[in-house]
Amino acid sequence: MSAAAQETTTGGGESKHKHHGPRRPGYLKLGYHIVVSNAVYVLLAPFAVALALRASRLTPSDLAAARAYLVANLQLAVSLVSVATTLATVYLARRPRAVYLLDLACYKPGPEHVVTRETFMEQSNKAGVFTDDNLAFQRKILERSGLGQETYFPAAVLNSPPNPCMAEARREAEAVMFGAIDSLLANTGVGARDIGVVVVNCSLFNPTPSLSAMVVNHYKLRGNVASYNLGGMGCSAGLISIDLAKQLLQVIRPLLEYLLVLLVARSTPIQYGLEFMHA
Repeated sequence: MSAAAQETTTGGGESKHKHHGPRRPGYLKLGYHIVVSNAVYVLLAPFAVALALRASRLTPSDLAAARAYLVANLQLAVSLVSVATTLATVYLARRPRAVYLLDLACYKPGPEHVVTRETFMEQSNKAGVFTDDNLAFQRKILERSGLGQETYFPAAVLNSPPNPCMAEARREAEAVMFGAIDSLLANTGVGARDIGVVVVNCSLFNPTPSLSAMVVNHYKLRGNVASYNLGGMGCSAGLISIDLAKQLLQVIRPLLEYLLVLLVARSTPIQYGLEFMHA
């Protein structure tokens, strides 16, 4: 589940110049991945084709002869069927179970959190902790990052002067997490007590108690719930969270009903009283 609290708008026209450079071998990599991932089926495909061709050439007399042979060697036929059934059962039992996304919810703040780029720069100037070079760098990032004129920011950034403290950071985290989770539970009809695992990822804000513990305590999740809190790993940890959830569902699936993944993007801890280091 994603809990992003930002809406952006972008502008600019499309480039009229098309680059006709050499194509990247993306299709080759995709084909290689498909072949390796389905190596068993690729190896068995020639045998399946040969068997199908042989079966298409059978005549009624051939079928009658095969039936007579099986009746005469009933013990061998039963043994072959038993071996085939055992191998199929073992294969199906050891095969990783497919994992599906049940639903996705994204937190959207109220209209009081909508600001323009000019308002953000005005608030940064009021903070009194940034030099002229810092403010110029922030203005350059705003212009090039794609943030529009209806971007959401937390109350700590909108206060005059801004007060990015621990209390405001925790307040923002609670609003984002609980708002997204409430929407998700309402859309799916899943009860909070049905959640067996909670995975939370937030790079910048890692308080004690952890964000995952805040979720567990707020929704009164069951006593044997397993919670994982990932922090300080950047935005790429979102993919790590999804992969962790997938592996947990495949390993301990008999012990849980649902797994909740929470990806939190925080803005309050970004504004601190230190100079930006930039080239």
